[in-house]
Formats: sequence, C-alpha cells, structure tokens
Amino acid sequence: MASPERRAAGLFMIRADATHWAEQSYRNDIYRLIDRGVGGVGVFLGGLEETASMIEDLQRRGGRRLLIAADYEHGLPMRLEGGIAFPRAMALGRTLPGITEHVSACIALEASAIGVHWNWAPVADINSDPNNPIINTRSFGESAETVSAHAAAYVRGTQSRGVMACAKHAPGHGDTHLDSHVSLPTIDVDRVTAQAREFLPFRACIDAGVRSVMVAHIIVPFLDADLPASLSPSVVTGLIRKEWGFTGLITTDAMDMMAIEDRWTSAEAALHAIQAGVDVVLMPTDPNSAIDAVLEAITTGGISEERLAESEGRWDEARAFVGLRSRTAGTYATRERVVVDQSTHALIALKAADAAISTEGDPSLLPITKYNQAAVFAVIDEAEADAATTWFQSLAQATELNVDFGYIDGSISDTDLEALRSGITEAECVVFAFFGKAVAFRGRLAGMDNIPDVMKRLAGDRPIIVVACGSPYGIAELPSQLSLYTFSDTLPSLAASVMRLIGRVVSEN
Repeated sequence: MASPERRAAGLFMIRADATHWAEQSYRNDIYRLIDRGVGGVGVFLGGLEETASMIEDLQRRGGRRLLIAADYEHGLPMRLEGGIAFPRAMALGRTLPGITEHVSACIALEASAIGVHWNWAPVADINSDPNNPIINTRSFGESAETVSAHAAAYVRGTQSRGVMACAKHAPGHGDTHLDSHVSLPTIDVDRVTAQAREFLPFRACIDAGVRSVMVAHIIVPFLDADLPASLSPSVVTGLIRKEWGFTGLITTDAMDMMAIEDRWTSAEAALHAIQAGVDVVLMPTDPNSAIDAVLEAITTGGISEERLAESEGRWDEARAFVGLRSRTAGTYATRERVVVDQSTHALIALKAADAAISTEGDPSLLPITKYNQAAVFAVIDEAEADAATTWFQSLAQATELNVDFGYIDGSISDTDLEALRSGITEAECVVFAFFGKAVAFRGRLAGMDNIPDVMKRLAGDRPIIVVACGSPYGIAELPSQLSLYTFSDTLPSLAASVMRLIGRVVSEN
C-alpha cells in the first residue's frame, strides 16, 4: 500500500502551464508535488506542441499514472494557442443535440491527441439569469430541457473517445448574480424550483453515464446556508451521492478562486472538501500545506480509512477508463497515436456555427454586398478587441465591398462620434457588431446604456444591421431593422456571421 503521504497527495490535482515550463524553478516546484504523489494535473496556458511535450514530461516523472485534465468547453483554443475552436455552448444549444455530440467528440479527440484524459465540460448550468456574470454563453440555454439534452449529448460525444466528461457546476450556477472567481454567490431559489430546473441537466448527464461532476463554490441555502456546495456534506454526499445516485468522481471547482480563498486557508478548505465527500481537491493555492493537513488527518483518524478508500477507488476507476496505470491495473495501457484531421474539424465547427445563427427583422437588408458602400462598427471593450479585429479581417477578405471600419464603445466623446459620422456619409447601410461574453473577473460591457443613442446618431436614416457576436442579451432593445445572433464569439461563429452577411452558404464550401 502507498505511504500515508502519497495517499493524501493522491486526492489533489495541481496546475501546470506550458508557458512557464522552460523555467527550471517552476518545473522543480511541480516535480516536487508529483514526487509527493499528487493524483493529477490540470493544464492551462501555452502552445499546442509545448503543452503536449509538458504532459509527456509530467507523465514520465509521475510513472504514467497522472490524470491530466483541462478546460476545453469549446475546444483547445479556450486555453491553448492551437487546435480548432468550436462554437460556444449557447450556440450549440440552438442546434440539434446530435451536432453537440459530434462537436464534443471532435474536442475530445484533439484533447486525447496531446495527452489530456479529462475535459472539464459540459457546463450543465441553466442560464436562468441573463445578467449572470460568468455562465452566459457557456450555458446551452435558458430551459432545463434544452440544457439537459445538449449536456447529455456532450457527455456521450466526449466519452465515446475515451475522454472523461465533467458535468459542472453542480448543483447549478446559472441563477446567480456574482462570479465565484471574485466572491461567494448564493443561488436564490427554493428546493422545488431547483429540483424542477437546476438539477435536471445534472441528472441527465448522470443518466448518460458522465464520469465526473464538478461542484460549484456557491451557497445553496435550502441545502446548506453556511458552507459552499463544494465544501458541504449536504450537497456532495446528501444530494449528489445519495439523492442523485452518482457513483463517479466528484471534484471541487478550482480552490484558488476568491469564493474559497477569502474565507479559508488551502488546508482548511481541502479538509472541508474531503470530509464533505469530494474525491478531487482541485488546484489549491498552497497545495503543500493542503496535502500536509490531509496527511495529518489521515494519520490521526480525522479522515477514516473507509472514506479514503472510497475516493481512491473512484480515482482508480477514472484511470482505468482513460487507460492509465492504477492500483488494480498495474501496467500502463499504451494507446495508438491519435491523428486529428484539423481541416475536417474546422468544417464541422463552421457548419455547427452556421446552424446556430438566427435572425430577427427584415431579411431583405441582406446580403450587404448589394450596397455600394457600408459602414461597419465593432462595439467592444479592450477584452474583445482581438475578436473584433479577426471579424473585420474576415469581412474584408470575404467581400470586395467598399467598407468603412471602426471601433466604438459607450464612452465615445461627441467629438469622436461626429468625426466618425462625417467619415461614413457615402455608406448605404450601417452594421454594428457586438462582442460580449461571460468572462471570469469581468461583468457587463461598459457604457452599454449609451450605445443606442450612439447607434442612432451614426446611422441617421440609414438601415441598421446588428450582429451579436456573443451574448444575445440586451440586443433586442437596440435600434435595428435586422439583428443576427451567433450566440458565440469563437472563430467559426465569427466566420459564419460574415458568410450570412454576404449571402454565402456554408454547406457549399
């Protein structure tokens, strides 16, 4: 049997970034944790090849037993420089579940090709609150039925490629008003509502055979008014294990988020989580002190042998599913090298994005190529500048139309606005593209209340076309004769919106 220290460390996953892997001190810190016996590593930032190389290095150091996980909800480019981006969940939720299953299988194939065994997806939260600062386009939609169908499809597609899926953020992060990266949210619903709405997608994922569930750092008052779900026995053991009947791996959300960090030390939070019934303590800020605390609890009886063995068994089952060495399978099952056809995946992504697009208003305003000249503005803040630039470039390359491009936001001065207006006098229509999505640590697009007036002043009596390259919320209130919704800001969604604007059909490409 492994030493008590390795048994304690085996309940933890740590973080590694390929962007820092060349730094010897950084590698040494991670090597020391691997040598202590951590169960796995979550990989985040870096290039595709660099990350694959880092994972191989980690596995050599860890004896081919490390469970490697990542956050690839809409594809590897969510975290890495490389791979194929697919539409966000909200866009997929506007299509058929079969499309979602196909997309998630593609993502899993790409993840597996670089050595990732576990994708922290799908998001099974229902976007019950349009003002939610963190879920938004990461959710498949606003109804329990839609989210249930697509989350379950995502699970099936992912696990069909031998990669574990993860239903998150249990028991439901959709109807919250705060971002758990920066504070501790409360889900302000009663048990009856939650059972009829929030819980349904998670139960659908369990019925679909999902291998893991991630528990949110949120307060669920009718279950536990004091502890967040991730640290609560009432949620982890009472709800997920007993009421939902889930037998797979349960992980916390990242323990370095402020919802936890502001209230507990890494050691305290880790003990709470394990005693609540969690199997994976995910990325505490101070993993060494957290492991030390769990080690002490094991040696003094604070964590029972029965409780420890339960989690170790679930880790073993997870390793067996992805082909890793475990206590019950003593040899590493070497898989054939995965080959990814990126051209095919890119076309699948584009077709899925096109299928998601919806329009409201006067379709006769399209295509914009029928005009001699058009003015196109991107409504952004700094975080969306890259997506807007990519969209502009795609539109410029796709048409020979004479187009005036510009960036605006709600803080534009009267002087700058008048300068823009005087520069687009020849334009026959005005297009406003909005770039907005839920991003950790950020909320609503700044200055949005001023945008309708800005749009009217720029357009005058010319027709306005709005393209929502991301969140659909608030778009219906804008002055426009035609609105086009992508429900996603990833590359295929941007490309699909451009093709709709110029009247080209995706299926012909």
